[in-house]
Amino acid sequence: MLNLKNAYFTGDDEFPVLHEQSKNFKRPFQMIRFSDRKDASLNDAICFYEWDQKFARRLEDDRLSKLIFEFKRAGSIVQPDYSIFADDPLILQKMAVFNKNRVACELQSCGIEIIPNLRWGDQRSFKFAFAGIPKHQVCAIGTYGQVRNKEKRYLFEMGLEEALTQVEPKEVLIYGCMPSSIFSPYKSVTNFYQYNNWQISLFDKKVG
Repeated sequence: MLNLKNAYFTGDDEFPVLHEQSKNFKRPFQMIRFSDRKDASLNDAICFYEWDQKFARRLEDDRLSKLIFEFKRAGSIVQPDYSIFADDPLILQKMAVFNKNRVACELQSCGIEIIPNLRWGDQRSFKFAFAGIPKHQVCAIGTYGQVRNKEKRYLFEMGLEEALTQVEPKEVLIYGCMPSSIFSPYKSVTNFYQYNNWQISLFDKKVG
């Protein structure tokens, strides 16, 4: 972790702390998955809302540097979306948070703009899931597979409220479906913008 040697860390768990976005940061036109990153432009953000096996090994500490040139084709990168399963042991949920922060901080040290990714597991994870994320940033959330199952939807709704309370994001970019029954109650708190698979739709829409 060469690029973390000058990083700041949170308290007991020592999660890497992200830098704030630049003052003139603007939300991307499109969000493009890591597997399609070669199609990204400076107006886009590369995201990791796909299976972990598509990106996890490529983001390991000894391989990450090989991706820097490709990542700089995009205007920003969303923090990796490592899976945090509600039934995982707590240590695995914490490891997912550590890894997404590690990658984000290493990319920031290379001059790459980062969009914090808000991801949580079960209620226990609310104490650390958003650790190291500065307040009042443009953040992102992936909803694929998170809101159609009754139990997952319940955890998602609880986690969303917790994320908005702890992080106080300036804007939230939603990759996937954006049910008004979930997001509309918070439209007075922040602005939500929906992004579908960029190959399906090149446009996003605002709720509110």
